[in-house]
Amino acid sequence: MKKYSYLFFIFILTTLTSCLKSGLENLPEFEDNDITAVRKVEYRFKGTTSSGVSGEAYLVYQALGHKEQLDTEAKTLNIQVTVPKADDASEFTTAKRNECTVNNIAIMVSIETAARLTPIGDSPKLGVPGDWSKPNKYLITAANGNTAEWTITVTSFTK
Repeated sequence: MKKYSYLFFIFILTTLTSCLKSGLENLPEFEDNDITAVRKVEYRFKGTTSSGVSGEAYLVYQALGHKEQLDTEAKTLNIQVTVPKADDASEFTTAKRNECTVNNIAIMVSIETAARLTPIGDSPKLGVPGDWSKPNKYLITAANGNTAEWTITVTSFTK
């Protein structure tokens, strides 16, 4: 009986709902394809604490300092990264700090509303640790299809 009640309910929902097909204003499509800010720069490593269930070490996220120079005309983003001092009383020990290099950090940026960002060539995916020892290129596609090629460069990496 429950099965038939459920089917009847679905039938009523689909037949009694209306779909407005006209009279709606056309909204403008987003046309911007820019990077707007650097959200985060971080170093990730396995900590010393482990999960009681799996026994795997927890992943530790260490925020790195950063200053950005954003040029929307030239489509470039230059980032100066600063690694904080080690704290041997925490998970970010001197040994872990020494392992943090420009080749294994993750960078996250904000882009315009409804835009998509795609790595070009061997550029790392944003938000995933990768090699930032060289300029990396990205294609940003706006909602209306406009594209722009951006270059993100870590210009300095200071410990």
